[in-house]
Amino acid sequence: MTDKNTIPESAVDPICGKTVGPGQRQYSSSDDKGVHYFCSEACQRQYDAADKKTKKGIWARYTERLEKTHCTRNPPECR
Repeated sequence: MTDKNTIPESAVDPICGKTVGPGQRQYSSSDDKGVHYFCSEACQRQYDAADKKTKKGIWARYTERLEKTHCTRNPPECR
């Protein structure tokens, strides 16, 4: 996910968690949260077809993955 006016150097596919680099941005969707980039058409279709409740779960899993890979706290607080 990114601000509607900027394009990040890399993005994380909210469906599968893969990193989407600058040359892999042919699949994207926009909503009230911004622009989202996907690694494949299948991931984009899955996101676009999801209802609001399902998208909330997708973003919860996405946030959890980010916390695991980008935690700045010291163990044991960092999971």
